[in-house]
Amino acid sequence: MLALSIKNPYAMQIIYGDKKIEYRTWPPKNVKEFLLVSSSTPSNVDFGLGLPNGYALAIVEITSVSDRKNRDGNYEWHVRPKMPIKPFKVKGKLHFYDVDGQLIEPLPDLVKSMKEYIKNPESEKATPFYTEFLEPLEGIGTKQMPKKYQKILKETNDWNAVGQAWVDAAR
Repeated sequence: MLALSIKNPYAMQIIYGDKKIEYRTWPPKNVKEFLLVSSSTPSNVDFGLGLPNGYALAIVEITSVSDRKNRDGNYEWHVRPKMPIKPFKVKGKLHFYDVDGQLIEPLPDLVKSMKEYIKNPESEKATPFYTEFLEPLEGIGTKQMPKKYQKILKETNDWNAVGQAWVDAAR
């Protein structure tokens, strides 16, 4: 299957349903869906700690694409999550690249719950998606954080404290 690596937090924002447009300098041509892979390194300008990096996460649909580049020189790909998958490590590449389809284990039992989560994360119907998919991803991402941030999280149980430490370290 064709895959596309996207940095966190943007990859996870697509899964949450918060990021509906992916900006690229090139059109996807005939590609209508792709395997979403979180890049191995998060965005250096946005807080990506605690999110899984270097993992295949979901199958994403491209619902439409702008006819021409916007003023920033990008095509606007309208995207939405289609199917969560059992996450697995992937070494990403630039542009679309192939990932062996036999590695992809769709989680169809979570699609309905995923759609509910996108509509209302607090909904009881969204619970399976959260507990069976998102919480394990958070566990992966937390283990990938530098030890000093893991320590802050363990001591405070406060993601805001982790975020503040990250901001302070970037100064």
